[in-house]
Amino acid sequence: MHIGTFIKYYRIYKGMTQKQVGDGICTPGHISKIESGHLQITMDKIELFNQRLNINVEKELKAYKKLQLDLELWHDVMIKQVNGKIELLKETIEQNPLIKIETLNGTFKLLKARYFIMKGEIKEAAFYLSQFSNKRLSFHMFDYDFQLYYHIKGMYELAKGNPQTAIKYLEKIDRDIYSNPESYYHMSVGYHDLGQHDKSLRYSQLALNYFKETFNFTRCVDAATIQLVAEGRSEGKIMASLVEKYDELIQHCDNLHDHRRKAVLHLNLGNLYREVMDDKKARDAFHIAYGLLKHDSYNEMYVNSLFGYIDSSMNVDGSANKEKYASLIEEGQASVKDENSYMETFFTMLEIRVQEGEEAHYQYIENVIIPLLKEKGQYVQCNYYIQKLYIHYRMDGREAKRKECVLS
Repeated sequence: MHIGTFIKYYRIYKGMTQKQVGDGICTPGHISKIESGHLQITMDKIELFNQRLNINVEKELKAYKKLQLDLELWHDVMIKQVNGKIELLKETIEQNPLIKIETLNGTFKLLKARYFIMKGEIKEAAFYLSQFSNKRLSFHMFDYDFQLYYHIKGMYELAKGNPQTAIKYLEKIDRDIYSNPESYYHMSVGYHDLGQHDKSLRYSQLALNYFKETFNFTRCVDAATIQLVAEGRSEGKIMASLVEKYDELIQHCDNLHDHRRKAVLHLNLGNLYREVMDDKKARDAFHIAYGLLKHDSYNEMYVNSLFGYIDSSMNVDGSANKEKYASLIEEGQASVKDENSYMETFFTMLEIRVQEGEEAHYQYIENVIIPLLKEKGQYVQCNYYIQKLYIHYRMDGREAKRKECVLS
């Protein structure tokens, strides 16, 4: 950071032209070169600019470096998910007038996008990320900021349910410039969503090593959770062993008083039971997750747990309790925040099942759900519904349709 940056910032802040600032000191052309860092400035000139702009450049330089450290710390506490410090630092940074300096403003906007992703405010995150199509903003970004952009853009695409796009961004990261191994965790999530479980397991282990080294115990649970999910996808999985590991992690969450991560584990456990068609145990696991997350009804995990609870309950009860399920489906539809979320389609599937019956339900799976999941790259879920359709057609005696499922 050169002194000319502060001269330019405060000149614009005070509404002065280069001619006004340089009057009696130097020409506007010299001011332009000083502001761009192409001309060295003597101590006596610094003092004259201090008086003209009513600032102390040396103090401003120290304040700038302090703000840089605050931004780094803000990112660090977001990685560690220390909620109280996240909010405190956000407020401190936003109140600092130096955050408008272009070389800091890009970093700030990227971290603001990450903050909103963490909060589940995807539209707000999109607003900040969209500003990086502005060439002026990207011109003032450091090499590190470009790597940070790839990381946060990857997180954003994961939150949007686009794992293929997320991986494309995450793989662009130059780790010689951007040494934040947390991005391995997001790569493991992306590969998990794509059904590439060997890669998911490998990256989750890298993330777990990093979280252990930094004593980030809550994020250790996150990485270990992804590992369990990947293990659950392996051909040689042993359910009893997996359930025991889930119980151990759930106990660890109880020790940390971390109800959100406990809910995630029950949600994943429900999905595990669901995949092996054990709907009663799936229903119970989803119900626990649903209860733990009910205070945050606009949370994506809440929506997923509610969907899992309704779907598995209907698999157990059949067409009984229609009024109960209709009410829960309405609750789920109201909780889908993003208009473009494919969860809206899944609740429509449940609504069709309640109102129109099983055959219409399976037609919707075949014609809408499976093509949608293929398009989104959600191959794990896609395979589940193909298997469900296969069983339905086999029980119904429709051999041609059953063969179509095999080909899918």
